[in-house]
Amino acid sequence: MGRGSRMRKLGVVTVIATLALGVSVAQAGGGTVKASNYKFAPKALTITKGSKVTWHWVNGSHTVTFVKGPFNKSLNKANPTRSRTFTTPGTYKYYCSFHRSLGMTGTVVVK
Repeated sequence: MGRGSRMRKLGVVTVIATLALGVSVAQAGGGTVKASNYKFAPKALTITKGSKVTWHWVNGSHTVTFVKGPFNKSLNKANPTRSRTFTTPGTYKYYCSFHRSLGMTGTVVVK
């Protein structure tokens, strides 16, 4: 097996392990979060400063409500996507106001 083949396999294993553990790697350019089945996926997302996160509605009726700050957007069939650009490093916690008690929460970490 050549070096290139080993490196590709290592990359695939890293991606699989990252997905299985629910860990996100810092992403330049932002990321995407899906809202369905009373959860946000991924639950935690790490991005770089100046990047945008977009939440996509899959089913149900949800909100993207930040613990601190004025961002409180409906996410449903009529409003299937919502986005926010993060310009300040920090940890931003959010939840669905309808399903918070069911654990529908998430975090965006901005590096």
